[in-house]
Amino acid sequence: MDQFVIGNRADVRGLIAHLWLQEPETTTATIGRIALRPHQQSALDRARRAIAEHGGALLADEVGLGKTFVAVALIREARRAVVVAPAALRDMWRDALDRGSATAHIVSYDALSRGSLPNGSFDLVVLDEAHHARNPATKRYARLAALTARTPVLLLSATPIHNHANDLAAVLALFLGARAWQLSDDQRAACIIRRERADIAATALPELTPPVWIPVGDDHELLDLITSLPPPLPPRDGEDGGALVHWGLARQWASSHGALLRALDRRLAIATALDATLATGRYPSRATLGAWTCGDDAVQLAFPQLFEDERRLTEPMRAVVAAHAAAVVALRSRALASVWTDTERAQRLHELRAAHPGEKLVAFSQFTHTVRTLFTRLPDRTGAAALTARGGHLTSGPVTRRELLTRFAPRATAAQPPRDIERIDFLLTTDLLSEGVNLQDASVVIHLDLPWTPARLEQRVGRARRLGSTHKSVAVYALSPPAAAEALLRVEQRLHAKLRAANRAIGIAGTILPVATPNAMESARAAPSATRRQEALRQRLAAWRSTQAPHLEHAAPLLAVEHTGRRCVLAAFQHGDPGCSLAGSLDDRPFADDPALLLAIVALFDATPPQSAAPSPPNEIVGRALERCGEWLARRAAVAATGGVLPLHVPSRRHAMRRIVSITARAPHHLRPTLAPLAARARRAITLPFGIGAERVLDDLATATLPDEAWLRALGTFADVQERAHHNHPDSPVLVAVLVGVE
Repeated sequence: MDQFVIGNRADVRGLIAHLWLQEPETTTATIGRIALRPHQQSALDRARRAIAEHGGALLADEVGLGKTFVAVALIREARRAVVVAPAALRDMWRDALDRGSATAHIVSYDALSRGSLPNGSFDLVVLDEAHHARNPATKRYARLAALTARTPVLLLSATPIHNHANDLAAVLALFLGARAWQLSDDQRAACIIRRERADIAATALPELTPPVWIPVGDDHELLDLITSLPPPLPPRDGEDGGALVHWGLARQWASSHGALLRALDRRLAIATALDATLATGRYPSRATLGAWTCGDDAVQLAFPQLFEDERRLTEPMRAVVAAHAAAVVALRSRALASVWTDTERAQRLHELRAAHPGEKLVAFSQFTHTVRTLFTRLPDRTGAAALTARGGHLTSGPVTRRELLTRFAPRATAAQPPRDIERIDFLLTTDLLSEGVNLQDASVVIHLDLPWTPARLEQRVGRARRLGSTHKSVAVYALSPPAAAEALLRVEQRLHAKLRAANRAIGIAGTILPVATPNAMESARAAPSATRRQEALRQRLAAWRSTQAPHLEHAAPLLAVEHTGRRCVLAAFQHGDPGCSLAGSLDDRPFADDPALLLAIVALFDATPPQSAAPSPPNEIVGRALERCGEWLARRAAVAATGGVLPLHVPSRRHAMRRIVSITARAPHHLRPTLAPLAARARRAITLPFGIGAERVLDDLATATLPDEAWLRALGTFADVQERAHHNHPDSPVLVAVLVGVE
C-alpha cells in the first residue's frame, strides 16, 4: 500500500470523525405527537447501524432518558413489529405507540412463557425491560430465541445486569449467538448504546442527591429465634430447605413485621397440609401440597388420598412437622410481642413526609405485606395510598391502579390535576411500579427494603428521575435493615459486589445505594466500564467533526502527519455503508482496536498544538504506518474467512464442518464438481454470525438425516436465509484515512 494523498490535519480528523460517528448534527424532531430530543435521535441512528452490522442492539441508556420513544421511532420504520414487555406495561406501550403514530403487536413475557409465539412474521422485535430474558434455561428464553431467529432485535434495558456479566451475555446472545459469552466487554460494547445524564448536553434530568440511611430499631432475640427454627420437612420430591427458610424469613423480617408474620402464616399452612396428608399414611409431593386450598383463615383438601396412593410409615415425619410448626407458632407470638414493630418504621415515613412538605414521595418494597402493613400504621394517611398487584387502596377503600396513578402523578400520566381533597402525595408500592412507569411528579424515593440487585434500586429511582420532571433534584432514602438481620444477610455487601460487576460491563448511573463505608461506591467505580470508554471516545471524536461532511473523492487514503511527541497511528477503515472501524498503534506495536488504546491515541492528537502539522512527512515513518494498516487489513480478512470470533467449537458448528469435509472427501470424482459449490454454500452457515435462535436451528440441521446433496442444499439455504435476514454481506474493509504521530 504505497499510494496516499496528503491532507491537512483538520480534514483528516474530520473524515475520521464523520466515518466513525456516522451521525449528523441533530436537533429536535417530531414523530407523531412525540418530540425526539437530540440524544434520542442519536440513539436512533446508532441503533440502526448496530442492527445493520450485528443483527441487533441494546439501548441501555440511564433510566429516564426516553428509550421507549427511540424504540417507537424505529418501529415506525418497520413493516410489522412486535413488542415484548412486562404485562404491567401494556397500557404504557399502547399510549406510546399511539403518540408516535406507530403500530406493533404487543405480547407479554408471561404470555410467551405460557403459550406459543405470536402469529405471522415480523421484521423487528423490541424487547422492553430485556433483563427479563436473561435466563437461557427457561421456556421464555427458548421462545424469544425462536422469535428472533430471523428477525433484527432491539433490546431496551437500563439495567441488563442483575447478578453477573452472564446476564448481559444472555440477552445479547439473542442476536450475537453463543459468541456473546466469549466476547470481551469492549467487544460487546460495540452493539450497546449506553449514555448517562452527564453525557447529554442540556438534559432535563433532575440531580440525584446522595442516598441517606434512615435508622430503625432492632431485636436480636427475634433473629435468634428465626435462625434456631427446627428444619421443616420437605415434600417427597423436594430438598431440605432449612437454611433457605431461615434466609427467607430474615429477609422478610428485615423488610417489616407484617411481611414476616405473613411468611410465618404460610409456613403454618404448609405444615398443616403436610401433617394432614401424613396422617393418612402418605408422604405428599409438591404437586399434592399445591392442591391444598390455603386461604387467610383455612387450609383444606377434602380427600388427600385421591392425590397420593403410596402408603408408608409417616409417624416420625409427623414429629418433624410438629416440631417445626410449634417453633413457628412461638416465633409468631414473639414477633407480635416485639417492642420494636412496624409502628416505628411508619413513624420514620411520617417524619420524611414532614421533612418534604408539598412534595410527592414514592416508597418501594419487595413485599406486598410490607406495603399493606406500613400503610395501615401511618400516623396520618391523608393524601397517602398503597398499591400492590391486587390494586390500589386509600383510607376510604379500594381504587383502581389507573385512577391512583392519575391522582398521584397527573403530569406524568397526562391527566387533569385532581381536586385537593383527591390529591395523593405519598404512595407506598411494591416493585410492580419499579419498571417502565413514569412517576416524575415525585421528587422523593424511599427504599423500604433492599432488593437483591442494584438494578432494582436503579429502576426504583428512575421512576421519578426522568425526562419531563420539573424538579431540580430527587432525594433518595432507605430504611436501614435491622443490624442483626444485616449481619445474617450481608445484603449491602452483595449489592456492592453486583454493582462492581455491572460497572465493569456497562457502568453505574449515579449513586443509587447508601454506603456504610466512605470508599464503598468508589471501589465499585474502580475502573470505567467498556461502554464508558466507548462513550468517551465518541465525545472526543465529536470534537473533531467539521460542520460539513468531508468528501470522499480520493481513490487513495487521506493522510496527515503531526508532531505528537510519541509515535502513534490512528486509521479509519470503511467496510460497506455505514460500517467503519478504527484501529491504531502506539510505539510501533501491532495495530489493535481496543477502545482504551484508541482513547490514548486520540488524547495524544488532542494534545497536539494546531501548528504541529509536519510539512513534509518522513517517508520511512509513513511507509511503516501504511504497512501496519495493510497488516491489519490482512488480519481482518483472515478473521472473516475463518469465522472470526465465532464459537466454531460449538458442537453444531463443529459437527456440520466435519460432515461437510466427510461428504466432499468420500464423494466420487465425477460428483465432486457438483458438490463443491454446494459445500462452499454450506460452509457459509458455519462461518456466519447469527443469534441463538438460528444456532438452535443449526443444531437440528447439523444432525438431520438427509442424503448428502440434500443436506448440503438445506444448509446452504439456511445460510442464504440468515444472510438476507441480518444483511450479513460484509464488504472488504478499505483504508480511507490515517493520522500519523511522530516524535
